Amino acid sequence: MIRFIKFCFLGFILMQMTACIDQEFDTPPGKAVQVEDISNTTIAALKATHTLGANGSPIAQGTVIKGIVISDDNAGSFFKELIIQDASGGVLIRINRGDLSTIFRQGKEVFVKCDGLNIGDFNGIVQLGYPAAGTNIDRIPDTELETHIVEGEFVGEITPMKVDLADVNNSILSTLVEIQNVEFEDALLGSTLAVPNGGGTQNRTIEDCEGEELTLRASDFADFAGAPIPSGNGTITGVLSIFGSTKQLTIRDVDDIVMEGPRCDGSGGGGGMVDGDQVDISAIKALFANGTTTGPDGFIEGVVISDVVSENTPIRNLVIQDGTAGIIVRFSAAHSFPLGQKLKIATNGVELSEFNGGLQINTNTTGVEDLGQGALPSPAVLTIDEILSNFDALESTLVQVNMAEITGGGTFGDANEISDASGELATFIYNDATFSGEALPTGSVTVTGIVSEFNVAQIILRNREDVQGGTTGGGGGGGTGDQVSIGDLRTAFAGGSSTAPDGFIEGVVISDFTTMSVNNQNLHIQDGDRGIVIRFTDAHSFALGAKLKVNVTGTELSEFNGLLQLNNTELSQVESNTAGTLPTPTVVTVQELTSNIETYESTLVTIEGATISGGSTFNGGLDVTDATGTIGMFTRGDATFSGDSVPTGTVSVTAIASEFNDAQLTLKSASDVN
Repeated sequence: MIRFIKFCFLGFILMQMTACIDQEFDTPPGKAVQVEDISNTTIAALKATHTLGANGSPIAQGTVIKGIVISDDNAGSFFKELIIQDASGGVLIRINRGDLSTIFRQGKEVFVKCDGLNIGDFNGIVQLGYPAAGTNIDRIPDTELETHIVEGEFVGEITPMKVDLADVNNSILSTLVEIQNVEFEDALLGSTLAVPNGGGTQNRTIEDCEGEELTLRASDFADFAGAPIPSGNGTITGVLSIFGSTKQLTIRDVDDIVMEGPRCDGSGGGGGMVDGDQVDISAIKALFANGTTTGPDGFIEGVVISDVVSENTPIRNLVIQDGTAGIIVRFSAAHSFPLGQKLKIATNGVELSEFNGGLQINTNTTGVEDLGQGALPSPAVLTIDEILSNFDALESTLVQVNMAEITGGGTFGDANEISDASGELATFIYNDATFSGEALPTGSVTVTGIVSEFNVAQIILRNREDVQGGTTGGGGGGGTGDQVSIGDLRTAFAGGSSTAPDGFIEGVVISDFTTMSVNNQNLHIQDGDRGIVIRFTDAHSFALGAKLKVNVTGTELSEFNGLLQLNNTELSQVESNTAGTLPTPTVVTVQELTSNIETYESTLVTIEGATISGGSTFNGGLDVTDATGTIGMFTRGDATFSGDSVPTGTVSVTAIASEFNDAQLTLKSASDVN
């Protein structure tokens, strides 16, 4: 019966993908993705084959590009177009299908097989699509979508390039940018971003304090069409385009606009604060049960119990719990609030609704105040029968079921049922979840998860560590022994050991997989003043600042071009993943660093009073020089900031001390240089 329910559940999701609503699931489960890189050229190189104004022309046979999706039609701001970006630039692809974000969400890598496609332009914007007369490019038919657009892995959303209006130029068209220090023109104050149901698209002028201008294009069909024009000054993020000679910006959702500072004339500003009295989540649930569909004045305060890093919840959802109850919060755009974060969320006038039985608050991130790391609530230890008997009160809270069994198949992605001696409950794992492909333990296990509802009662796992015990055929998980320090591992290797001792390490992740500044199978972890690279057997998604507990028993210790690593580490060896605190970087000179690289390796360091030379962008090898010497700094071409301009003059550089035959620095992001 449970298996039948799950099939119905999957079918219902697929039907939702064609509906014009704002609450669809973000990634369809069960679909294979392209892992191997099959591209053979860059976006910039492909665009260089076309001359603006010339007729559309066939793309060379065999051409394959790859890019990360930066457009998003969830809120109705984009229509039948997909915009992708790589380190070299971005390009627009015309496709005869709506709701593209249900498959190609922001942060997804895609491969475009260009055989049979043309390249052309429309009023200055280079486009890919089907052949058409003259300079036009037709949309790729929906029936041919999978022939040309191949879904890759979720690699993380692009970090927008930060620019001032004066720096906006044609070289960054079809890329994601964050425009700094801007505001809407005075004449627009009191108006809305667009005209709800107006049937067209509105031009709204933004400007800086020097009088530079840019046009914001806002669709009347967008969910945020009726949102008021902000009265302050700040930033606006979107995809840059052009129409003739007029440069334009298209936002993905209203959260792309953050204008809370005072305007150029000193007026306006404010907003974004959470005011009023605290309201218990249980009171919110009681109001909805009595027919209220609008949140009361005030705010809720609680701890995030869902895990955005593991990707087993929609990227716009989180689950928050206070001392009285829990509830889903559905944002208007993707969020990045980690497991264990304490949040204060405004409830003034927010929509309260159910989606397939699950109660949720519908809001946006401007109504959130981040209170820092909180304490996760202890899960209620219950039987499945007790959960079902008190389901309404327990919905969206953490529970623990002991002496349970999970069935359905060989991996977590196949799991569909949790049972104990008292009964059974459905469960569901997204295909995109980081632990979807890991072996499903057999036998008696302890299951921790979030009580949920999707037409039927179910338990949602947050990550692999929510299941303890059982048998997986050897390797990973559990672990034995005492805690060892990273310093102990380095000492063991220096003494000739090629295998880590029994036990586990704990530390904080200091590398950032979302910027792609390190290989997606690697991370740098630091405890105290020592660090090490962990090289996983598969791509990981452990966030910058996450505190990990890693079983190292019997794991290979080896060097790669001089850099010490825990090699061939299974993802299942990570026993816990919680919010941590980044270590304070050690301030060193270049000479101190290069003379003691084995001590500083894989830790955060800061070099002050430095200059950077060797190139105008971060891409590739550069030199960092202070009064004591010079050290190399390398940025991968795939890094989201590799094309950013390198600051000139004297700077402070915060980076990960690394080694590739010689000592070198690895940046996490461009903001590490100040």
